[in-house]
Amino acid sequence: MARYAVRFLHVTATTSGSMNQKTEQESVCGWTPDWKSIAHRIVRDALRLQAGERVVYLADPYVFPECLDEFRAAVLELGGVEQGTILNWTPRLSALRNAAGAPTEIASLLRERQAHLELLRTADVFIWLPCAQFRTASYTEGESEWMLSRWRGRGVHFHWFADAGTPEGDPIHSELQKIYQRGIVDLDYDALRARQRRLVEAIRGREMRVTTPDGTDVSFILPRDGWYHCNDGDASREKSLRAVCARDREEEFPCGALRNRPDPDSVNGVIRIRRRTAWNGFGLDVDRFSSHLDLVFRGGHITEMHGGENEEELVRIQSKFEGDWDRLGEVVLGTNPLLPTPSGALMPTYWGFGEGWFRFHIGESIESGGTFTSNLYLNLFLGDTTIKVGGKPILHDGRLLM
Repeated sequence: MARYAVRFLHVTATTSGSMNQKTEQESVCGWTPDWKSIAHRIVRDALRLQAGERVVYLADPYVFPECLDEFRAAVLELGGVEQGTILNWTPRLSALRNAAGAPTEIASLLRERQAHLELLRTADVFIWLPCAQFRTASYTEGESEWMLSRWRGRGVHFHWFADAGTPEGDPIHSELQKIYQRGIVDLDYDALRARQRRLVEAIRGREMRVTTPDGTDVSFILPRDGWYHCNDGDASREKSLRAVCARDREEEFPCGALRNRPDPDSVNGVIRIRRRTAWNGFGLDVDRFSSHLDLVFRGGHITEMHGGENEEELVRIQSKFEGDWDRLGEVVLGTNPLLPTPSGALMPTYWGFGEGWFRFHIGESIESGGTFTSNLYLNLFLGDTTIKVGGKPILHDGRLLM
């Protein structure tokens, strides 16, 4: 794929408090995203917004301002009502908050969350638009998920992620933008839905075995009457009426994730990491141990952790884990055929939503309707997985067979 240079947002505060801003994206090749087509695909086709429905945005007007403008236009053209906008934090404002973008005092945090939830409860639709990618505390982490779990509407997450861990200005970020656009605008959504439903029927109520060339070999049961989330691009009111957790109210774009929670006590085997990994959650920097990390499950719990030559450091970190850190909370299978991971990327495209990627979530599982809470939340991405269900392969070496 051709690569295009890109510059991401920096907003700086002067001593007088005025803002100096650089453009979020200036493509040297002249290419810019087709924000209008993307906005129409999401607002008109996915949300199926109806006249009179009220919309709340989570947005930063300094990040891709043309994107925000096109989404607003799409909402207004359909007769939607702009009920409010929760703004992201500029660097000056982030300095008044903690590393997660939240107020530094718990009382202020609770007041702010409750006020935003009350705003959201006056709306039908929530749209999360791109935020600044190359600095921390640009928004209040975890707030939207907390609100969505207490709300009865429907939402969209449109993040436009950069490649986590790759320096700002690297052309791979622009390459990803072109992939994202194609994965939203050109996707055959009917075919994706049909594929995801075939997969659900194939895995429901059966034992899944996950293996990799690095030695991962884990088995678990997927309950017949369990939770199966199809991120298929449908963010309609009709689908939201079936929601049981925050995940079901936050349709991701580009889409492609098939999520489910295994029977928590059925997990047995070992996850082996033997190569570099990028951002993986919180509580443990997996990349620090990526040359040798073993997580051994017995009866649904991690009973052993091995870190090779960094074993002592791993033991010290493990001693600080709290809650359900030793549990497998969720597994995620990528199904979108238009989200390839470009050469040189540190992260799989859009968190592994592309066809053939597989992900283990370890620890925290509340957002997906689980009961596990912990100060550990790991995303372990595997791109060369073979998966068998009831002894029959559904994925081989990162290639879906259904």
